[in-house]
Amino acid sequence: SSGINAEYGEVNMARVVSKNLFNFKLTGEMDDEVKAMDAQMEEMMEGSPEAKQMMDRLRELELKHDDESNMEFVKLSREAAGSMVKSICENEAFNYGREQTTMTTLKVPTTHDGEFNVPVEVYTPKDLENETKRAACVYAHGGG
Repeated sequence: SSGINAEYGEVNMARVVSKNLFNFKLTGEMDDEVKAMDAQMEEMMEGSPEAKQMMDRLRELELKHDDESNMEFVKLSREAAGSMVKSICENEAFNYGREQTTMTTLKVPTTHDGEFNVPVEVYTPKDLENETKRAACVYAHGGG
């Protein structure tokens, strides 16, 4: 189970502990597209004082590194994610795509950090299920 309750948009997962696999120091400038997205997000927040208040609080908490602040950040992030998941699950185009797709799972063994089977979700368009030569797109999340 992914830990996401699609009906209510709830997320029920244990806290992820980073292994610092991608602990790079930031250099350079923020990309213009990212700046534009930030500006667009700020504009959207003007219509929702509650959302703006939550985003402002998340920005404050990002700068703190104590356990209490981290836990509050996680709680607020999960609340925001729950709202987004709920809206996605109610999206007509998303639901149509889900109806046209079959999801299967497989497990890939790994030993880089102890023995563990990594769960892999495979999404196949229903009209390609019987094809033996299909293209693949692989997305891997580092988990931390």
